[in-house]
Amino acid sequence: MARPPLEIGTYGTITRTETAPGKWRARTRYRDHDGVTRLVERYGATGAAAERALKAALRDRARPAGGYEITGDTTITDLGTAWISSISRTGKVSPQTIEKYARTVRKHVVPALGGVRINEISVGKLELFLTTVEADGTARWCRVCLTGMFSMAARHDAIGQNPVRETSTRDRPATEIRAMTLEEVTLLRKNIAAWAGSNTMGPPRGDDLAELVDVLLGTGLRIGEALALRWPHIDLDSEIPTITVAATIAQVGGTYFLQETAKTKAGHRTVVLPPFVVDALRRQRDRELPAENELVFPSTRGGVRSPNNVRRQLRQARGEELGWVTFHTLRRTTATFIDRAVGVDAAAAQLGHSGTRVTTAHYVQKAALAPDLRDALEAMLDV
Repeated sequence: MARPPLEIGTYGTITRTETAPGKWRARTRYRDHDGVTRLVERYGATGAAAERALKAALRDRARPAGGYEITGDTTITDLGTAWISSISRTGKVSPQTIEKYARTVRKHVVPALGGVRINEISVGKLELFLTTVEADGTARWCRVCLTGMFSMAARHDAIGQNPVRETSTRDRPATEIRAMTLEEVTLLRKNIAAWAGSNTMGPPRGDDLAELVDVLLGTGLRIGEALALRWPHIDLDSEIPTITVAATIAQVGGTYFLQETAKTKAGHRTVVLPPFVVDALRRQRDRELPAENELVFPSTRGGVRSPNNVRRQLRQARGEELGWVTFHTLRRTTATFIDRAVGVDAAAAQLGHSGTRVTTAHYVQKAALAPDLRDALEAMLDV
């Protein structure tokens, strides 16, 4: 009866042979992942040294090309490290997203589950962990990371199926979408104009905050997209003035930098400018600010401007009665005005969304007053 073959990734009995004085050979048969059994040997000054060298070679032979061997005995800590390394090599995930994943795994997943092995995990263990994470946003990030990690484990046959997919998801609490009224927009612009440059000590503060806010109101750009605008992508002198959104400001390790791609594929777009935005950009151009990469809204030193610094300026300038207004509010205001004028499809395109679902759910304020349908309803009695 034929001897059964070795299991893939395993080896047989190791033999030691002294081939010459002070030279030993350790040899065994190893079944590679292609199913072929091959003879593997290594040498050393002693039999034990040769065997150690052989076992090290067999260990490295079994390790996948990525450098990580994922098995049922792999801990969640090592699985997280392997997953982060894997997605970093693909080039498909932005550096700031990878940093967010790594921070989530390091600060939340590893302290709770790091020593657990893949073959010890269960839906119940994961469910218990996710329910104990207090912040909804953090819990969602943890679930995203764990989903990716255990998908990787499943691809390596370390687990039969991804258990994270069986855990429950948290319902996002409904949040009110609040856009500004025309009166509030007017008040905001007035407050910013009064605040900008009104300090008595140091250089004038927020000299171009009014122009930045006008650009945001008239385009619906994200704050990172507006701060990444460059003059070569702006046409103010054509019959139809436009800007092209081709970059954004990103952050890695506390440092902001110019990311030479839009936030999303749909985010790369050309936006037609209303007259008040054209006027704002012309005022900004006339300032002739020193700027790297021909940035429209550079920092005081000419480099990339911090979105957090601009958010702080808005908080100081908006006034107490508009204390709820953020840059996200400006984007919602633009979307709401466009939706009411020409529809949600146009609003989604303006904001750089790939569809209308996100626009409707998070950006367009639902009208409290139903449309004026008096004529249509009166027709019921026209008999």
